[in-house]
Amino acid sequence: MPDPAPEAAEFKRGRGGRPTRAEAARRHAVLLATAARLFIADGLDVVSVDEIARQARVAKRFIYGRYRDKSELFVAAIEHYFTGRLEALHEFTPPRRDVEQGLIAFGRRLLALALHPDSLALQRLFIAAAPRFPELVQRFIDRNRHRSIGEIERVLQFYAERGEIELAPSQLTAEQFFIAIVGIPQRLALAGQRDPAPAEARRLRAAVRLFLDGCRARRGR
Repeated sequence: MPDPAPEAAEFKRGRGGRPTRAEAARRHAVLLATAARLFIADGLDVVSVDEIARQARVAKRFIYGRYRDKSELFVAAIEHYFTGRLEALHEFTPPRRDVEQGLIAFGRRLLALALHPDSLALQRLFIAAAPRFPELVQRFIDRNRHRSIGEIERVLQFYAERGEIELAPSQLTAEQFFIAIVGIPQRLALAGQRDPAPAEARRLRAAVRLFLDGCRARRGR
């Protein structure tokens, strides 16, 4: 399940009896975390706005003041969830050792994010919702497509600056790394299948080596 939502408490009121800006932001975070938790547990169609409001302890007008309907709230909840999970990538510091070992370590971090049960559950919901809400889905992709890829570019840039790999074009190279590392394991996991841990580790090492065969810096050119 997602990380526990911030504690829902009564609004802290500012002058004039209105919630302070900081309190409104906190309550909004509670709302999105609660919505993500409920969507993961019960699905988009089953969960009602009334139930989300009740468990988040906010008024429905608080929700509808920010989102037109449940589908917009759903997309925002997914975005909020993955923003939190991307912190694990942002906190990764590339090890100052052999590029292969460094990318294997980063690959483990990337797989842990992609194969987390809650991440998989939200991806299944997102894929199921895509044909029904194409404009919302496109907006989400436009805003978030480069966020995880940007973290991959950051790590690859570290090794490129050390002269161990070539990174042009950087976005395409980062996308290829993501596909090589995450592609098959994620597809299996979305179908409810996982290779045994030793097989996943072998696949990760092989994927990193194949990736490096394509972008390792050529000396003396």
